[in-house]
Amino acid sequence: MGVIKFSYDVPLEHTMDFESAYHEALQLDLPQKEKLRIMPGAIFVWMFVEGELAGESYGFPLASSDEPISGLAGLTDNERKSGFYCYSNTILPSFQGKGLGTILKAHWLGLVVGAEFEVVYGHARPGRSQALNARFGAAFLEGFPDWAGTGEEYKLYRLALNSRLTG
Repeated sequence: MGVIKFSYDVPLEHTMDFESAYHEALQLDLPQKEKLRIMPGAIFVWMFVEGELAGESYGFPLASSDEPISGLAGLTDNERKSGFYCYSNTILPSFQGKGLGTILKAHWLGLVVGAEFEVVYGHARPGRSQALNARFGAAFLEGFPDWAGTGEEYKLYRLALNSRLTG
């Protein structure tokens, strides 16, 4: 597999290839991605394999979001304060199928645990994304048919951060 390294400070303009892994309706432009990066408490991480950019994962504390997140409107204030939203966990196509998504997600979740959050929420795409989150113990709460016009049913998940992740 090669040497894996992580970085937390990559210029966003160097990360835009990740957008092509998504349906056009879900692709971010640079200003949209920058808006997420500057949210208070946001955690961004990039994975390099043999010096090549291979993966990115990022998200933000629920309490930092001014915009409603589909399926999470009914959370209490305490749930919002202890919750984190996983916006993206992406491996570039040329690196997929090698277990790197699991390594990247585990690393990112460790950072979220280190920031003392208790729960991660996210919307997972059918297939590998839902399977990855299920391996980490995610509970799927609700389906969203034709998510953002993609024609796919994404599922909202809840992943409790507990001793399984922290040791």
